[in-house]
Amino acid sequence: MATARCCPADCALRSDWEDELQSEKAMLGKDSVTELLELMKLLGHPLRLKIILMLLVRDHCVCEFWYIFQEPQSLISYNLKKLRDGGLIESYYRSNHKIYKMNEDMVPVIRRIRSALPG
Repeated sequence: MATARCCPADCALRSDWEDELQSEKAMLGKDSVTELLELMKLLGHPLRLKIILMLLVRDHCVCEFWYIFQEPQSLISYNLKKLRDGGLIESYYRSNHKIYKMNEDMVPVIRRIRSALPG
């Protein structure tokens, strides 16, 4: 972590300070904040979070989610679609069954979130 500075009076330091703040301001741009907000919204729904946690263990089909959650298949499918559209999961076919799996790019992020949960 960088050393904390606050409004330096020295002109040379002030230029560096302003450059750092401009860089941080760019990082907080609308696109990056919107992307993170969408991820948080997706994971904020209890059923979607449970689906994600199951997919960290292994790939699953809808009938397995239905068996575990005892929720209507349409509700499970709706939430799977939201997760897929959000880029968190992917799907493929095995025989006649559609199988869902974690997007490999998202696994480290979800594992980090999981490690912060109690138990």
